[in-house]
Amino acid sequence: MLRDLWQVARSRLGFLAFLIFFLPIGTGAAGGLFSTIANDWYASGDTVALVNGVLGGLAAAAGCITGGYVCDRMDRKMAYGLYGMLQAFAAIAMAIAPRTESMFVLFTLTYGLINGLAYAGFTAVTLEAMGLGAAATKYTLFASLSNVPIGYMIFVDGWVQTHWGSGAMLCAEAAICLTSLLGFVLVATATKRTASR
Repeated sequence: MLRDLWQVARSRLGFLAFLIFFLPIGTGAAGGLFSTIANDWYASGDTVALVNGVLGGLAAAAGCITGGYVCDRMDRKMAYGLYGMLQAFAAIAMAIAPRTESMFVLFTLTYGLINGLAYAGFTAVTLEAMGLGAAATKYTLFASLSNVPIGYMIFVDGWVQTHWGSGAMLCAEAAICLTSLLGFVLVATATKRTASR
């Protein structure tokens, strides 16, 4: 099993999968803080419960189904990066949109839908990279590694929100995601040139 894991990590595809899961691309970390920042959008407790509960779950499920469908029709890493980019744009749009309850509902559900897309992209990249042997172990390892950027982004988001407010938090998450995505593209391009030689 360890030999099989090492083979995955040594391959270009495995290396890129490990890298993309350590980067804060499509983590959905801000979604974990939406109930905390709801007052800035004048959202009632009932509204927050509804959009973070049943409606949020339905939006994420729709995103998962759609994301899986798209991942089967294009490069999985590219799809995952695209979903991360969409999530960053949704965060920026929420930051600059009017601070009303209806905007909170709209952007919370949009963010949840895109988070579902990112879940599907994560799963597609993982399944592509891990190969056949020790599938359960490798999937669990990838899934546990993906919790690292979620954890540190929640910390960063919370710190920025405390010091500069909700709009800055959303913009910071977007900026970190887009910067990480650019870094991933540069590494993927460099390793592709090396592999082709």
